[in-house]
Amino acid sequence: MDSTARAAGATSPGTGWRRSPAIGFFRALARNLLYRSGALTLYHRLRNRQALTVVTFHRVLRHNDPRWETALSPWTLADDIFDQCLTFFRSHYTIVTLDDVKASVAGARPLPPRCLLITFDDGFADNLDYALPLLRKHGVFATVFVSSDVIGRQERLWTEDLLWAFMAGRVRPCELAQLHALLLGRGEHDPDDPKLIWDIVRRGPELHDEQVQAAFSGLDIDLNRITWPRQMLTRDDLAHLVASGVSIGAHGKTHTALTSSSDVATELSHPRAVLNDIVMAHGQSSVDALSVPHGAYTPGIVDRALAAGYELVFTGDAVLSRLKNGFLVSPLVGRLDVDGRRIAPTGDFLPEVLAASLFIAPQRQSGVALRFVRPARRSRFANMAARCNVP
Repeated sequence: MDSTARAAGATSPGTGWRRSPAIGFFRALARNLLYRSGALTLYHRLRNRQALTVVTFHRVLRHNDPRWETALSPWTLADDIFDQCLTFFRSHYTIVTLDDVKASVAGARPLPPRCLLITFDDGFADNLDYALPLLRKHGVFATVFVSSDVIGRQERLWTEDLLWAFMAGRVRPCELAQLHALLLGRGEHDPDDPKLIWDIVRRGPELHDEQVQAAFSGLDIDLNRITWPRQMLTRDDLAHLVASGVSIGAHGKTHTALTSSSDVATELSHPRAVLNDIVMAHGQSSVDALSVPHGAYTPGIVDRALAAGYELVFTGDAVLSRLKNGFLVSPLVGRLDVDGRRIAPTGDFLPEVLAASLFIAPQRQSGVALRFVRPARRSRFANMAARCNVP
């Protein structure tokens, strides 16, 4: 399961493991005490001095925005919560730019202690509507990774509308199994197989519109597609972001997982060509950073991305990148998703939850895949803090 499914925290509507309320209460209490006492912050200042933290957002919306109703909750933050996240970041980190990270990996300039890079994935218009004014308010910058095929669209990807409908219980498992067979043609499947929805979400974006429309025509599935306000950034929006100091990176062509793509070469080359045509006229030298869609990659895909001209490849590995005297030693960089359901479950920002998720995240030498690394032995304090975090 890649970072997309992990972030959703669900396999099918209404399912999922539930922790005992008593255990949850005591974990929250301990986490709160560790943070409020300053112990967790001190641990972070010592432990993460030579680490790059990269956080990932997708959408920032207001509750009264028409797009809020069908926004996917694992990847959507209310604007007031995002505002408080930025305050938190400024208190505990030195916020850096994509150019700073590129200079570090090139060996030209070290990153400062406890540095943090803010990123957004996909290319939603609300990044301009709500996130940019708050970034300006705090005097910080961010990087927006864009899938080139969605630029200028009124609606978001149909796969995301399908995922919302499925998570909302509007698509029956039997209908999903039928849709999977029509779209991907892999024979019969168990309707209760939790992998079906994620297989469609990861592989579906590259399918031709005619094939998708034909598959849906025989099924009674209402995706409740929102086309106003506009869902995705336009070329002019991207130019405005660049002129405002936001860096633009690539996020594939179609948003298909590269590990499932039938044309990886085009998924890598097309967004660079399209986005360079936009950003180079407004002050950004080039588009040479890639966020792999769905966080999914292989060493071979990373090699192909670097050969295609990318200098940095951001993944879905939930790790901090360890630095060597302030320098990245590899272009492969992990990222941590900021989940509004965890840091503001009742609408009130919980800084101790964000602190626990970021301060004690695993570290790895940049560029080494997690599956090849023997887990480091944690200190007693780290083990205690981890038990207080939300898994």
